[in-house]
Amino acid sequence: MTAPSSEITNVGDALEGLVHQFADPWAFLRELIQNAIDAGSPQIDVRIDHDAGRGAMIIEVADAGEGMTREIIDTRLTRLFSSAKEGDYTKIGKFGIGFVSVFAIDPELICVDTGRAGEWWRVVFRRDRTFERIRLHDPVEGTTVRLYKAAKATEVEEARERARATLAYWCKHVKVELRLDDELVSGPMDIDGLCKVTHEEEGTALVMAIVHEAEALRGYYHGGLTLHEERDGSLPFIAYKIDSRFLEHTLTRDNVIRDENYAKAMTIVQQVARGPLMDRVFAALERIAAGEAVAPEVRERLYQCAEAPFNDQYAEPRWLAAPIVPTLGGPPVAMKTLRERARARPVLCATAMSPLVAAMLADNHTVVACSSHDAIDTLVYTATAAWSTPITNWCTALPLAPAEVESWAPLCAAMRALVKARGYKVREVAIGRFDYPESAIAGRVAITQARFGECTPIAEVGQLASGWLASGRVLVLSASHPTLLHLRAVATREPELAAYLAIKSFFLHGELSSTTDAELASAAAEARWRRMDG
Repeated sequence: MTAPSSEITNVGDALEGLVHQFADPWAFLRELIQNAIDAGSPQIDVRIDHDAGRGAMIIEVADAGEGMTREIIDTRLTRLFSSAKEGDYTKIGKFGIGFVSVFAIDPELICVDTGRAGEWWRVVFRRDRTFERIRLHDPVEGTTVRLYKAAKATEVEEARERARATLAYWCKHVKVELRLDDELVSGPMDIDGLCKVTHEEEGTALVMAIVHEAEALRGYYHGGLTLHEERDGSLPFIAYKIDSRFLEHTLTRDNVIRDENYAKAMTIVQQVARGPLMDRVFAALERIAAGEAVAPEVRERLYQCAEAPFNDQYAEPRWLAAPIVPTLGGPPVAMKTLRERARARPVLCATAMSPLVAAMLADNHTVVACSSHDAIDTLVYTATAAWSTPITNWCTALPLAPAEVESWAPLCAAMRALVKARGYKVREVAIGRFDYPESAIAGRVAITQARFGECTPIAEVGQLASGWLASGRVLVLSASHPTLLHLRAVATREPELAAYLAIKSFFLHGELSSTTDAELASAAAEARWRRMDG
């Protein structure tokens, strides 16, 4: 019986809509592979050949699954189509919805060979969506689908690359052996990253790792087939792939349905990210803090990730107690310990051991091995609610050997006399070295200190005061500064001139008024006159 024309038109329009339901027309390969997997095939072979004589491209998808009987063909495969013999449209069948996508690339002919339970069939679909069922006499194993489309050799090569890209996206993690022109396409669900962790429970498998991109990969799969892949920053630097019974694709296959089942899958993701993954991160940081060599970017990324539990208030006590903060002059410390120490003294940071660091350690400071405001310092801030103080906020002067000090005596004596004549409270003019790791005064001519060799705040190294209430300071000259090395030689002949130029160079690091300069010059000239007159 032939259906009314209006019904035929409506079903035909619906069929055309299903043909073009996918955002990518080559996604029909995904549908055929899913059908083969559902049929229990352990392997699937996709081939793309060119028949030069007929000027045709042949796309073949062959599986070794259960195949189909006539009943399955009639009730599942062809229910969307019009029989060439019967001229009848029938209702939509679930199996056929994906299969109709083979028409998306507009082939001239589609041939399906299949067999099961001792019967073998060929179903031929034409461009007008009509089909014909033919009984075969020779056995057929599984199901083979062939698409025939007019194409030049160059178009076939383009189609092969398109097929390769399509399979690499949609089918790269299928749990069967999938090949394209004998080249293996399928492989395990994996991520290249740090602290990789896997998780499995009923109906769900998950792999997760730390990566270098803040907007990391999120891959959603069902039965090994890709549902959707995207990049998102909701879990910064954490990439994951999840294959779950809770996930389904949209009708157009361009996204994953975000419903209550999706929320269940995301709960699993959150639990793994906040549990096993962070355990791996903190275990790795313990090794790094203890001296394990890693690339700087790896170190930075892991310390960045360690902040998340504390910022989001889900940190486990075991993470607070993990010795992950590297220090200079001592073993790594836990964030809990750092928090306690910071209540007594400010935490400092430096990148290398130095005499200044050693002095700070002797004064019971904790010196974290990091740069100011890097990932480790941010972790310090998370633990203590304060940024660490850079070691460069302080300085010191290193002593010279007695024999070397002696050669500086004329310049030091002349400078002490000059600043004293000007009324500055200077107890001593000494000579020292400023060239130690992370020195903040390496380029200075001189500094002042309350006592030679102490740890002096950088804000105080230019202090030189006069008056009854001023405290006396030590003026320390740099033994390696080229200006002073020259003035040391000048001081053997003209000590007052050398002293004037040296003290002027010191003042140039701050503010040297014309009045002060004139007073120093006058005092130097008067001292020289007295020496020459005497």
